[in-house]
Amino acid sequence: NLYYNHYEATKLDISSLGGKVPQVKIRSDAIIPRLDYLSPLRVFGGRLGGYIAQPYLKQQVALFGMSDQRESMGDTTIAPIILWDLGKNLTLGAAVEITVPTGEYHASRLANTSNNFYTYKPLVSVTWLHDERTELSIKNTYSFNQENHATDYRSGQIFHFDYSASYKVTDNLSLGINGYYLKQTTDDNQYGRTVTNIYGEDVSDGVRGQVFAIGPAVYFTFLKYARAEVRWAKEFDVENRPQGDMLWAKLTIPFAL
Repeated sequence: NLYYNHYEATKLDISSLGGKVPQVKIRSDAIIPRLDYLSPLRVFGGRLGGYIAQPYLKQQVALFGMSDQRESMGDTTIAPIILWDLGKNLTLGAAVEITVPTGEYHASRLANTSNNFYTYKPLVSVTWLHDERTELSIKNTYSFNQENHATDYRSGQIFHFDYSASYKVTDNLSLGINGYYLKQTTDDNQYGRTVTNIYGEDVSDGVRGQVFAIGPAVYFTFLKYARAEVRWAKEFDVENRPQGDMLWAKLTIPFAL
């Protein structure tokens, strides 16, 4: 798999401060090769596999009249996965993603290519083919963020729900909608205490983030099993996060060893 992700935002919502932070511009571009492997081994009735992803990032941030830019390798993600084929119309996957802070980070910079902490993400994905032309997919992820030891800051746990629905217009072309919902379920902490102050102002919600996004998607199949897709989503209902637009492009080429 080869991904290209682009995210751009000109709004930063801190709901406890009563609205938007001014003079914000955030832009992130990522190229992410991901190698997946599916073995013939069976575990709990499903096929055992795994994947590893290594992004290359360009981050640009402007805030309060200051600006910064960083371009380098980002954090590595590895994961074991089990896939179940539950009939010809239903596929189920379960994995645990581990994000390792291999990118560059400095606490004094606005832009970094690493979070500078480990994240553990159990996930479950489901793909259902309602008929020969209609496909529905969802993925539920729950993130356990560890502490950033450079700042003694620990971001809260996050529930993340991705969804897509597509209809096959031709044998090779599908059109659909996609998006995501993210909800932070626990408070941010620093120095062992709930974060109650940000940008010099008192906050009362632990800086819990939230966002909903929706947009169109195009999927194209070629060379029988290869697939390309382009998806765009606009963010709404944002709390304690940037608000912007996300663009994905993905190329998938399967092969057998």
